[in-house]
Amino acid sequence: MDGLVLTCDHDGRLRALHRVGAGLPGLTGKPGTPFPALFGPDAVAGALDLFSGLRKSGRALDHPVSSRLVPAGMLHVSGLSDAEGMVLAVTPAPGGLPALMKALDALNPRLARRLAPLGTAVATPELPSADALFDEMTLLNNDLANTQRALAKANAELAASNEQKNRLMGMLAHDLRTPLQVVVGFAELLEQRLDGRLEATERACLERIRESSLSMRHMVEDALSLAALQAGRLRLARRPSDLAALVRRNVSMNRVLAEGKCITIELSVPERPLPMADVDPAKLDQLLNNLLSNAVKYSDRGGRIRVALSEAPGEAPGEGGGRARLRVSDDGRGIPPAELAQLFQPFARTGRLGTEGEGTMGLGLYICRSIAEGHGGRITADSAPGRGSTFTVDLPLVASSP
Repeated sequence: MDGLVLTCDHDGRLRALHRVGAGLPGLTGKPGTPFPALFGPDAVAGALDLFSGLRKSGRALDHPVSSRLVPAGMLHVSGLSDAEGMVLAVTPAPGGLPALMKALDALNPRLARRLAPLGTAVATPELPSADALFDEMTLLNNDLANTQRALAKANAELAASNEQKNRLMGMLAHDLRTPLQVVVGFAELLEQRLDGRLEATERACLERIRESSLSMRHMVEDALSLAALQAGRLRLARRPSDLAALVRRNVSMNRVLAEGKCITIELSVPERPLPMADVDPAKLDQLLNNLLSNAVKYSDRGGRIRVALSEAPGEAPGEGGGRARLRVSDDGRGIPPAELAQLFQPFARTGRLGTEGEGTMGLGLYICRSIAEGHGGRITADSAPGRGSTFTVDLPLVASSP
């Protein structure tokens, strides 16, 4: 009879491997190796079941373990746990334990005596009683109920923590916005009052103050919007608005940022007035701020940005007033195709830094998408490395009442 007898400690670590007959070529292990690892990586799950059964009931009979290390692909393991540790008999066929023990008795009588309690056992699985099954199910149900309660408590704590974080973020951003507005206002006032009396260096300092304050204000607005979006409270204060005037005013303000890199912003608006749009001017201002600051960030010094506002036909039948289309284009480095799909996700960052090392939080385009969709519109991006980027925002227009 060919087979193996393994002796292990109570933790299943191999002490010795005893071959009976020709043994089982392919199965080998060093002392200290967990015995489930002897049967190969594909057999670990079945071998661990065997180990668990031995720890629980103290014995196993003809437990099947699939293993690619033997030609038949299947082994049968019997074993027991005693005061010395664990002893396992491995045979290539079911019912081979008696023959293995007989052969072992001549080779290693002491080891055969350790296996003797298994000698008279019948290698048929014992079905658990109904009472044992009921007790096991009750135990599992109790464990599941306890886990559900713990999960509900953890979810409640997480929701409360998230709400507290959003509230704190909103408070901080709101408290930062007012002093930043003061800094921008006083910088503009000084520039106007001292016009003609400022040296080039002093004027550059004032422009840097305005530029940095505007950049920080954009970030604060994004932080406020993110807190509102995460709390599900992004509200739009809609009112009839002149989009052309809004875009002119915004471009004029963002030219301060562009001039810091000697970038030109070109503006194109239709000569014929567009219908009044039912929009939130502050949110559209924020949307355009984010698109222009990105265009400045990823354009080379001395580059050009084009902003165009036009009217597009409505996409749905009966859509009065058509749609307003706002395009912001740059001739910067462009975005790789693999990154375009994730561009409007929160905290999504491209693999690029700004042309002068500027970083990003990855919030601006996510907020642009939320604002556009909140107005019933959409935003898309068209870009490729080496040919710049164009962001297009389509918004529904509402014709002014007579």
